[in-house]
Amino acid sequence: MSSFFNRQSRTIFVVVLLFVPLIISGSWTLLTFRVDPQDSGGLTVMTYNIHEAINVNNQLDLYGILATIQAAAPDILVLQEVDTGVIMSGGTDQARWLAQHLNMYLAPVTSTNHIWQSDVILSKYPILAYDSIILQSPSEDDTLLRADIDVAGQQVSVYAVHFSAFSSTDRRIQADAALPWITSTAGLKIWAGDFNVDAYGSDPTDQGIYADIIALFNDSFSVAVSVTGDQTWPSTGPVERIDYVFVTPTISVLSYAVPASLASDHLPVVVQLQLP
Repeated sequence: MSSFFNRQSRTIFVVVLLFVPLIISGSWTLLTFRVDPQDSGGLTVMTYNIHEAINVNNQLDLYGILATIQAAAPDILVLQEVDTGVIMSGGTDQARWLAQHLNMYLAPVTSTNHIWQSDVILSKYPILAYDSIILQSPSEDDTLLRADIDVAGQQVSVYAVHFSAFSSTDRRIQADAALPWITSTAGLKIWAGDFNVDAYGSDPTDQGIYADIIALFNDSFSVAVSVTGDQTWPSTGPVERIDYVFVTPTISVLSYAVPASLASDHLPVVVQLQLP
């Protein structure tokens, strides 16, 4: 660049970039004094169903969601039920609002027929590429999102999902569509989201879904060195563990936590991982 700009013009150029939204590596972000994380050997991942930022008092509380996320300080953030700017959110595109306030790269769902709320993946590390598919079921369609992330030189594929809340039959159909897509490639993988499959439930179909997943991935709760908290729904008095972070078996889980928050009807799950 030095052959085109002198020192003064380079300074102006950099200042302008700090305030202009850009598309970088296929992911939307706002450049604001970004410093990518250093390779500390640990990776903090958080999954959170934010319920369109409607808190337990039925009030729109996007700042409450933001505060809950900031307290966990995740490197990678997987969100479900993120509003894309309809009336109930005051017209706010919640994914981009959070990306700006958290200073993170954003991978949104790319499927065009998912209208008003969906999954998103945010990352402090650069997102190399992302894609998504529709998970159909008789009761509702949901999404499965993938983002390939460059974590200090290692590529990690992160998957975000929200299975149907209507029936285990719906979830079985969606899991049967999701698993082949996720397992079609090799490499380090993290699969997180609201699976609506209670780890302690008695539904045999849900038990089969969980068994199929843990045959391929480790449930971070089950293998974590340190565990704080367990159930994730409802946030006012959780009785079900339906939100998960599954990881490739070669990824170590140092800690698992369920922080308290009333900003959504779900509690988040925060895990500290060690990549191989």
